[in-house]
Amino acid sequence: MEGRNLNKSFIQKTLEYFSNHKPLGYTFVAAVSVLLILVFTVVAFNIFIHTPKQKTAAAHTFTVVNGQGLRAISANLKKENFISSDLMFMVYMKLSGLSGTIQAGDYSISASMEPLEIADILTKGKVASKTVTIPEGWTVAEIGAYLEKQGVVTKKDFVTAASGSYNYDFLAGKPSDVSLEGFLFPDTYQVSVRATATSIVKMMLDNFGKRVTSDMRAAAEKSGLGLYGTVTLASVVEKEANKPADRKLVAGIFISRLNEGMRLQSDVTVAYALGEDKKDLTADDLKLDSPYNTYVVDGLPKGPICNPGLESINAVIYPEITAFRYFIAAKDQMYYANTIEEHNANVAKYLR
Repeated sequence: MEGRNLNKSFIQKTLEYFSNHKPLGYTFVAAVSVLLILVFTVVAFNIFIHTPKQKTAAAHTFTVVNGQGLRAISANLKKENFISSDLMFMVYMKLSGLSGTIQAGDYSISASMEPLEIADILTKGKVASKTVTIPEGWTVAEIGAYLEKQGVVTKKDFVTAASGSYNYDFLAGKPSDVSLEGFLFPDTYQVSVRATATSIVKMMLDNFGKRVTSDMRAAAEKSGLGLYGTVTLASVVEKEANKPADRKLVAGIFISRLNEGMRLQSDVTVAYALGEDKKDLTADDLKLDSPYNTYVVDGLPKGPICNPGLESINAVIYPEITAFRYFIAAKDQMYYANTIEEHNANVAKYLR
């Protein structure tokens, strides 16, 4: 009986204690509640960021517009079915300190990707792109045909874009009635899946501005050809000589011919004027009335006949001047001559 009363007294006193110390009791309960919420949140976030919305799904293009905020980006990700919760994604990005690091662009992502992977792609600017390689010596038309074959832009759109007007200081000497032939720098590019013909042209012009340095431009002006004349002659050298060692020799021959008032008489300029890669030119071809036919016009052709690489441009800026005035290319081998008699002998020996 005494023990029962003791237990009853203890329970009563305990109830009275908690009754008289409600704030402490509530604080404990609140603390436990907050802890449980935090644990639940951490678990939920961990599940969310590592769980794709779908097990398998095709990749699609997702666009982040310049200046777009995290809330709008998260909402679009959910709307386009890439993630299951825009709120969870947004909170994750904020807690991770990544909310202000998403970069504008077109991205190739899939609902089968973890949100963590999607966040990594968006914050590191891994835009959806296609690798395209433009070799030295291709014309605007050839580049356009290649881009169309790659499914990037149509040939028609590219040729039109390359005929437009662009504000670059190195284009100052280019006549307004000729295209950008010669200035679309050959290189390997990462092209956005939503790139336009104009944006690709600008990318190639930007590259030309970087690769053809200010020192090279100054040397071109000092040579008397100017940058436009240098690029024009370099395009002819690009087509005539395949080997680096030959480029400087061929450039030197052409420059010597120009200085002596001789016509360039380059077959590749005639082929460009004809609009076809014709190897065996006829007598009538050589008489073609065209500002690009160096058999009938004095000096340089009206403009570049292809887009030359850096080696050909440097060959014209820093040529190897010799006594040679003629050359032929036979079976990938160049043969040089000082006089027309020697040249004709080389033609008879190696080309007939």
